[in-house]
Amino acid sequence: MSLVFHVPSTSPGTPAQRRELLYALATALEAARDEVVKVAGEETGLTEARLNGELDRTSGQLRLLGDYVADGRHQSSRVSPGAGPGGADIRQIVVPVGPVAVFAASNFPLAFGVLGGDTGSALAAGCPVLVKAHPAQPRTSELLASIAAPILGGAFGIVHGGADVSLAVVRHPEIKAVGFTGSLAGGRALMDAAAARPDPIPVYAEMGSINPVFVLPGAASDLDRAATLAAAVTGSSGQLCTKPGLVVLPSSATKFATALAEAVAETPVHRMLTEGMAAAHADWIGTLRTSGHAVSLGSASPAAVATIVDAAALGESLLSEHFGPSVVIVLADDFTALAATLEGQLTATIHASLPEDAEDARELLPVLVQKAGRVVWNGVPTGVAVVDAMLHGGPWPATSAAWSTSVGTAAVERFQRPVALQGVPTDLLP
Repeated sequence: MSLVFHVPSTSPGTPAQRRELLYALATALEAARDEVVKVAGEETGLTEARLNGELDRTSGQLRLLGDYVADGRHQSSRVSPGAGPGGADIRQIVVPVGPVAVFAASNFPLAFGVLGGDTGSALAAGCPVLVKAHPAQPRTSELLASIAAPILGGAFGIVHGGADVSLAVVRHPEIKAVGFTGSLAGGRALMDAAAARPDPIPVYAEMGSINPVFVLPGAASDLDRAATLAAAVTGSSGQLCTKPGLVVLPSSATKFATALAEAVAETPVHRMLTEGMAAAHADWIGTLRTSGHAVSLGSASPAAVATIVDAAALGESLLSEHFGPSVVIVLADDFTALAATLEGQLTATIHASLPEDAEDARELLPVLVQKAGRVVWNGVPTGVAVVDAMLHGGPWPATSAAWSTSVGTAAVERFQRPVALQGVPTDLLP
């Protein structure tokens, strides 16, 4: 049976009109705050405070993206006067790629949902958007769609369903690009489907990370850092793509390791987004135990969990993303060598005390720059600022396109195509 759905084809207009639409979306979202937070909380288990903060981020990024294109900053400024044959001027511009499919994420129902960053950046680029709603949040998705539809009209649509619908959306000949946030398996399936089309299209997939944190010897004497890291591990029940899933400590820092493990286990956490995610988290804890790893385990359900291992014990199960309130604490002697073995990451973090850690940091930093899309110094990676300079991406398998970002104004560039105009009269330029 073939799946039938409508792909929006109406342009969201000129840059100035796009700003008006994005501002209107932000205002309408804020006006519906109470209902949106209530429905999203019931479907996800996320707290009111978390969802209110996420709503503010969502409305803020919509306005930021609107300002970005209305100010003309999305347009290339590359001009080569007289560089073409016969002395013709060459000017590079950008044009929208066409209708974009956006896959709403489960863990950020607002900021990466129906009206999230992918939708906002595609609209800002001048592209109509078809959103594939997340199956775990049908009510939230429909509520957000009801806010968007009167404002966006034929530039917006939404479709519900499972994996068959997801693949059909990517294969639809009118779709010209894809924005996705989710699992590695899901992202890879969409990439394969997009590559197999008669006209392959780009898939900008953000697929997760273990976000390693390296606590250098001088910093490891400060046990207050353990509490800060524990809060980052357990916040939102550990269901953040930037959650620190791996904390690397000097072999001698057993006090820090114990303090971190105990702080994680003692932190109360709320329910997870879906029963499937909760079951996967419980299975991961069971795998730790059957593998002989010692665990610090909370008493609630879901249980926050930490395990302390030597670097020699690291294997695939401990170096894969574990969604939930969990962390692997590694005692190691050579941070740089360990960092060099890691796959691509969204983030990597260094905790250091200067000047004593300067040499170690100087050696480690270049390796992490090659491994991660964002390197954090003496902080936690879970706060992602929506600003011009933000890079929320990273080398494979963190994302499918390490040169792109799904957060910040540069996210617009994913859904534009450059065109060089050679010798075109100035009064005809678009």
